[in-house]
Amino acid sequence: MNEPTRLASETDAPALLGGRPVRERMLPYGRQQVDESDIRAVVETLRGDWLTNGPGVVRFEEAFAAQVGARCAVALSSGTAALHAAAHVAGLGPGDEVILSPLTFLATANCIVYCGATPVFADIDPATLNLNPDQVENKLSPRTKAILPVHFAGLPCDVDRLHAVARVGGLRIIEDAAHALGAEWRGRRIGSLADLTAFSFHPVKHITAGEGGMVTTDEPALAEKLRRFRNHGIERQVRDRQDTWRQDMVTLGFNYRLSDIHSALGLSTYP
Repeated sequence: MNEPTRLASETDAPALLGGRPVRERMLPYGRQQVDESDIRAVVETLRGDWLTNGPGVVRFEEAFAAQVGARCAVALSSGTAALHAAAHVAGLGPGDEVILSPLTFLATANCIVYCGATPVFADIDPATLNLNPDQVENKLSPRTKAILPVHFAGLPCDVDRLHAVARVGGLRIIEDAAHALGAEWRGRRIGSLADLTAFSFHPVKHITAGEGGMVTTDEPALAEKLRRFRNHGIERQVRDRQDTWRQDMVTLGFNYRLSDIHSALGLSTYP
């Protein structure tokens, strides 16, 4: 049996095998920047009347929609909640298939499964690491209901070609833009192009609300369904029910609300 290959010197060895570390401290997974203006924004909310379900959420949504060029933005408790809500209001259900990239975080596929639909993985373009439109076409079937591209590392996918495929088949486009806030495709902001676009405000993303997510859409009817879905399926928002205790649950929903505290931090860190 051959002897194991020896490293040329201690300096060539990785730190795991006894070599000298290239860093004195572990490289952190993420490091957010929170300044005094962010702290003041959160404290102001803590001293106000609304900690959740209040006007701070609306201000965040309106500012976000304006920045990405969408008609509507709906805030949710996480990027995963945003994806789940988008998949739900797109009408995904048992028997449906959704074509997506295998190169992504698990929440992208899980949101499809949450709705009872089936994820169908199409291969990526090795040059961009984004979903390959040719491979998407190869995966189409009579059960295909939507395409869920991911803008990998913030690089926009081939929006034009994917949307062309979707139009031919009458399919919905749900974009996972967790890492693509501020990105543009041919002069248009990501968040204004698809039927539904999901963003994340986790601390490793471009801006953070601590946790949180947002779905943008140009269809007010979809935005209204998103608002009900994030609030237990209740028809009216809490701030709109000050004259009555009546709460009509008109559909199945979840507690996916984003608080005014999170919204204050998100809005404060927004450019």
